[in-house]
Amino acid sequence: MSQAQNTELSDRDIFRKYTLLGVFACLACFALPQKAEAGLRVCNGSVDLVNVAIGYETDEGIRTEGWWTITSNACSQVLQEPLKSAGYFLHVADGFGEGRLVGDITLCIREEKFVVYDGDQCWQRGLIEADFFQIETGGAEDWTVLLSYD
Repeated sequence: MSQAQNTELSDRDIFRKYTLLGVFACLACFALPQKAEAGLRVCNGSVDLVNVAIGYETDEGIRTEGWWTITSNACSQVLQEPLKSAGYFLHVADGFGEGRLVGDITLCIREEKFVVYDGDQCWQRGLIEADFFQIETGGAEDWTVLLSYD
């Protein structure tokens, strides 16, 4: 075997070694447990795109905010911090603004992105009344809601 062939073989071996090390490093990253994001996550199990608004108690009163657009079979982390309340409110609308899930709690929203405090006297304040349904988290810091209404 000539010297040139020996070097070429050695270079291939080095390449394979580092390629395998890279593959194993990538696999190890996926195998390690990922840090769970605390907060409220909403997953859309329907075939339609949905827009989501949330409501929850704060020291300043009930806060409603929106919108998160969630495509079919996708999720969105709507609250990033650990949950502090045992209950949250959710309003789900389709792409045309029509409510998709019936709730028995009326809170205020806007058509565009919003944050609103106090859920009453919507019309007097130039806001829209919308039906929200309650989510009981049982005091958990992390909660996922699966929407499915098809």
